[in-house]
Amino acid sequence: MLTATSNVKITESGAQVCGLKEGDQLTLSQALHLLLINSANDAAVLIAEGVGGSVENFCEMMNEEALALGATNSHFVNPHGLTDDNHYTTVYDMYLIMNEAIKFEVFREIIHMDSYTTVYHDKNGAEKEITVNSTNYYFIGKADPPSGITILGGKTGTTDAAGHCLVLLSRDTQNKPYISVIMRSDARENLYISMSELLAQIGN
Repeated sequence: MLTATSNVKITESGAQVCGLKEGDQLTLSQALHLLLINSANDAAVLIAEGVGGSVENFCEMMNEEALALGATNSHFVNPHGLTDDNHYTTVYDMYLIMNEAIKFEVFREIIHMDSYTTVYHDKNGAEKEITVNSTNYYFIGKADPPSGITILGGKTGTTDAAGHCLVLLSRDTQNKPYISVIMRSDARENLYISMSELLAQIGN
């Protein structure tokens, strides 16, 4: 069981949160769903502190894992991706990280969901129900992939510095998987236009 500290209160511009408060208790599975489906930055902090003991220790673990995967042009100083001069990555490194993540069935299952509802407990033991929706336009009917392409899941990311970003897992009509990455799009709608144009190259 993970217990939220005061660090789950995130006030940075552009932060996406699900409203966790100090003392809230969630399982790791619940927190992963909130993070991966809704990009909840507060859930990222909850996971980092619960798994790593502190955000700093967890980021050290992230950096060690990235290097082990060959993602040598990345450096992480927070678990949620909000802007920091010392927090950076590349398209290729995101591909490497996604390629490793999809080896885990629980990750593939979560990134395929369009919404999630769960009940957790606050610091007084009272039940709190929360429903979150996917930030992936392909899953909420705001974007359509090219013919013959099935979207299996993905992870969005948006900050003023990085623009609108998406790492996507899809498959073609032969069931062959593909990982596609778009970064620094100037608008969310344009992100999906660019991604669909990229997906249209599959099989060409």
